[in-house]
Amino acid sequence: MSLSMITKFDKYWSDIQGLMGIATLLDPRLKKLSLLMCFEWLTGTTSHICQDKVDETIDLLTELMIEYHVEEECENNSELAAAPVGDMEFLSSFSARVASTRPSAIQFKYELDHYLEDELVSLETKGFKVLDWWKVAGVRYPTLRRIARDIYAIPITTVASESAFSTSGRVLSEHRSRLTSMMIEALMCSQDWLKNKYKIDEKEKQVATFWSCLQDIQEGLQKLEL
Repeated sequence: MSLSMITKFDKYWSDIQGLMGIATLLDPRLKKLSLLMCFEWLTGTTSHICQDKVDETIDLLTELMIEYHVEEECENNSELAAAPVGDMEFLSSFSARVASTRPSAIQFKYELDHYLEDELVSLETKGFKVLDWWKVAGVRYPTLRRIARDIYAIPITTVASESAFSTSGRVLSEHRSRLTSMMIEALMCSQDWLKNKYKIDEKEKQVATFWSCLQDIQEGLQKLEL
């Protein structure tokens, strides 16, 4: 059961590690320091490797900001093409064009650095909700605000991990609903013990077969020598 759990953990951790790192950075109570401590705790070291992993997550978030900016530009260009151009619209378009002439990476690096350098929100803040914070205070970081809205909307499921342990559903069914907790525990443990016993017996049979074949080979060689 534990081996099955480790396999699933490694699979999902490799897929979701970057996304979880970005979610940590976008929490105004945690940001870089918390992410660095998490990597130190996971790797069991405080070397530069942990700082490199934090930098990789920040670079990943910067790339994500550029992608969001490209999508926003396409939406704005389509709206400007459909709308009549007046004096104010022309000035607004001119300002947007001037801003777009600056390298995108520099713009987003400035926005991200400004956010990361701001003071952390206290962990003791009562009733704190990260999406509410981005809705109000996140106005200063428009691109990060859009990313946070989408990142924190992703549901976190525990179905895959629980499926490695949830054998009680097959023991306590609607037709067997009056079992006590002690009896359920006994049935579940017995099932696991029996499975392991059969696995051990199978291994012992394979070892016995191997030694039997080896003995037959040795006997055959001895007969040839005679």
